[in-house]
Amino acid sequence: MKLKRFVFGLLALVGAGFLIACTPSTKTADYQRIVEGQLDIRNHFEYQGDKITFMETTTTIIYSAYGLDGPEDAEEQMLAQGSANWDGVEGITHEVDYQEDRLIETTSIDMKKVDLATLNELLPIETEDGKIPEYVSYSMTKENFQDQGYTEVKDGKYKELE
Repeated sequence: MKLKRFVFGLLALVGAGFLIACTPSTKTADYQRIVEGQLDIRNHFEYQGDKITFMETTTTIIYSAYGLDGPEDAEEQMLAQGSANWDGVEGITHEVDYQEDRLIETTSIDMKKVDLATLNELLPIETEDGKIPEYVSYSMTKENFQDQGYTEVKDGKYKELE
């Protein structure tokens, strides 16, 4: 009887170890696009394999660079451009901090919770067949970002907006 318990215990331990070893580990990546005196866009990704599981974008915009007169003018522009559409969507956290000379917009998307059809309405996801994808590809996103002039940030060492 003790041998039977020992064997079952050993099998359970080996099984648990196998499950842990086979679970894809989460990796992270950070990208930045900065235009001095105008804007700073920072993107943080968490992904497993090629599947993005979480993404956060923080955008800082200097009002004067875009002809905005201050926080009230910036808020009016943001609302006119549909920034409120991101509010209240399951899986998405969206905040805009209107400061004296700039705004800081932070959008977090939990890809495990967000409906991709809804996300596609807010942030169109291009696919070859025009259909809504089953997931957002990290490799395609990385390539797209590099084509748009984003640079990869290592060890959280972002450049600061002057």
